[in-house]
Amino acid sequence: MNLKNFKYKSLLLGLGALAFCTTSCKDFLDVDVYDQYSTESVSSYQDCLALTMPLYGGRLWSEYEGKFAWCVNEGVPGVLFNVHQEEGALFLLSFGEDNPILLEGYRSLYSGVIAACNQILDKVSSLETNASLSESEKNQIIAEARLFRGYAHFLATEYFGEAPLVMNSAADISENKALPRVSRKTLYTAIENDLKFAADNLPEKPNDNWRASKYSAKAMLAKLYLTMGSCVGDLSGSTYPFKVSSSESNEYMDKVVELTTEVIKAMGGAGALDSHANIFSAAGRTAPSSETVFALYWKMGDYGEGSMYQAQMGPEEVWSPGSGWGSGKGISYTLFNSFDKNDPRLYELCLVADHEYVTAKGQKVYYGPNHGSYDIKTDHVKTGSDFLNNGQCVLNNVKKYIWGVDGTATQEKGMSIDRRADIIRLSDVFMMRAEAKMALENLDVTAKSSAGLDDINAVLKAHGAAPIESPIAYFEDMSQNPATYTFNVKVDENGTKAYQIDGGKPMYHNLIREDFVQQRRKEFAMEGQAWLDLKRFFYRDPKYAKMFLEQMDRGIQFSQNPEVQDESLFETETGYARRELVYKLNEKLMVDYPDAGYNTGEKEPEVFVQSFIDHKYWFLPIPVSAKAYLSPSVEDLASQVKDQTYPY
Repeated sequence: MNLKNFKYKSLLLGLGALAFCTTSCKDFLDVDVYDQYSTESVSSYQDCLALTMPLYGGRLWSEYEGKFAWCVNEGVPGVLFNVHQEEGALFLLSFGEDNPILLEGYRSLYSGVIAACNQILDKVSSLETNASLSESEKNQIIAEARLFRGYAHFLATEYFGEAPLVMNSAADISENKALPRVSRKTLYTAIENDLKFAADNLPEKPNDNWRASKYSAKAMLAKLYLTMGSCVGDLSGSTYPFKVSSSESNEYMDKVVELTTEVIKAMGGAGALDSHANIFSAAGRTAPSSETVFALYWKMGDYGEGSMYQAQMGPEEVWSPGSGWGSGKGISYTLFNSFDKNDPRLYELCLVADHEYVTAKGQKVYYGPNHGSYDIKTDHVKTGSDFLNNGQCVLNNVKKYIWGVDGTATQEKGMSIDRRADIIRLSDVFMMRAEAKMALENLDVTAKSSAGLDDINAVLKAHGAAPIESPIAYFEDMSQNPATYTFNVKVDENGTKAYQIDGGKPMYHNLIREDFVQQRRKEFAMEGQAWLDLKRFFYRDPKYAKMFLEQMDRGIQFSQNPEVQDESLFETETGYARRELVYKLNEKLMVDYPDAGYNTGEKEPEVFVQSFIDHKYWFLPIPVSAKAYLSPSVEDLASQVKDQTYPY
């Protein structure tokens, strides 16, 4: 697979070889797909299966999973509160093409997953069928690679808009032409072709139950059609237009209903839905759950082989064996506050104050400022002030997929552990069908509908949440809700008084949103869905998608300190306040309690909602070092994809 053109080698992407180049590192596309499996020695069905194993996790996805996946999928849509450096820039919507996390995700998708898929396809397509490799087995392997290629390209276009379409890693591109960026129509056409082939050729029940089935492909195809069918809004101001008519939208939504119904039936219907406690349990972290339709899997090993997620999200080592750097990360208060406190999903999503947990060391402790957290080094429970001064600015650190908190986690390699990460689970299939039914009844996002309630309530019932009794809208306009208020902070010159006044920033975090958008956020928080949901919302109605962003308060963090008796300092919605107010209160604490060791922290950073919208970052900017190897123009090559003459 020697390529003659430097620009094409560098596309993948102007970035050189990656850490997962484990054998031959002459240039990226010449390396073996996996440490122990060389494409040159493949001849049997079992050899081919070994080739596709790395597509399910590990090094190919390492940079994507390490930060990009949760910074973009959860941070940008406002699910995960995190204001730390480049990570926080994505949450605060103040990022550009030089943010290194964007580069990591782009590189992982193109230089990792897509390139590996193409290498597999190049090898397996050329194999002769024989006694050890039948035609159907060969097509199954090709289908598996095309499923992952289609999925990776789907992510690429939902992140970056008019992005490269790389289907032939062996193609030569002349010295005077960089790889083209192609239209979203071109990308969607190629993705559809890959997913349809996968659906036709993958088995109903693979021998390895963790592998993708035809229903994995059908569910991904439903997600694609749901996305395409949502493209009815006025995106004339967008850099990356793609629009369908209302009749075309209905055709796509009909396909969504058909595909999701087939998947639901094949998976066992509502009876296969399970509690979040079981789905995200430590015991099930390495195997499919009853809801798993399509998933990635990491296996503990060297850096880049296992998952980094637990170390990134665990609030400290005692909650996450090996390492835990997630003390400043938690569920955004706007989302947290929308949960009924009797909803079991909340307690699987995040740590909840005054709730009892078992640490990785086996100690039963309460989490929160009134109890603190367990300190593995001194073998005692920290006080509330220690807890807050240790960086706990959110008081609802992430628990979903963090297994140290139930006492069963034993792995010490915090940056490389076992993990299953569902791409699509059965609850998502039910919710996709509900969304399509609602759209078929009325594309107006503010129109209330009962069309999808049965599917929504099937999910809520299975997970212990209260059912919805009356019609709901896809999005509820809360801009005129009387519960909305404003406040700001004023501190007099000698720093002795801090209080709430009118005339400040709009506050929506005390509003309880119950629309469909919020139902999905509550169900799939921290599962990589929020960005894709936000994009479909934007495609349907940019005006209300903008409003949705504006009605999330990204400045809220925990501020209560039980050691301070002056309650007048903390009239901040039972312990939560804007970071600006926290800064002012901490300033005063340093004056009144000079020996207490309080830190002022940082002033509240601005949240760049308007800038995000004005710069059309509904699509992320392509990283600057990759852009240099791409054509500045955009080509619509959908017809070439259809007739199989697409050259790249």
